[in-house]
Amino acid sequence: MDKPKSKSAAAAPGSNAPVQYRENPRTNEKIDAWIKANPDQFKFFDELPHERAVRKLVLNEVQKYERMQKMNSGIVQKLDNDPEAKQAFETLLKRLPEDQRERATASIARHVFRLTNPREENGKAQTQSAGTGRRMGA
Repeated sequence: MDKPKSKSAAAAPGSNAPVQYRENPRTNEKIDAWIKANPDQFKFFDELPHERAVRKLVLNEVQKYERMQKMNSGIVQKLDNDPEAKQAFETLLKRLPEDQRERATASIARHVFRLTNPREENGKAQTQSAGTGRRMGA
């Protein structure tokens, strides 16, 4: 069965037609609310040269990837410290191709650790500094 094409499908490869991006009304509402609440920051982003804005987006993606890698390495380290859990994960994932196992192990372990060790409501004893609205680690 073929999937129905979206209303704003991209132009066919090789054609000179401009690319049409899908619009999500909920996302647009969130963006519009943020712009209204943060006009100075929006002005800063709006006035960025194109190349600088693109580099900023790429930097955000790099930082997101680095955070994920750091979290995954911590999860793998926890598994390495628990041989029983490690054996259980290896048994569970033995049919996956080798190149997919580490990612799958980290993903499943992340969910298991969240279920078995829920975070405290206040996190690491964070407090708010008076008047700034910024959190300060204790």
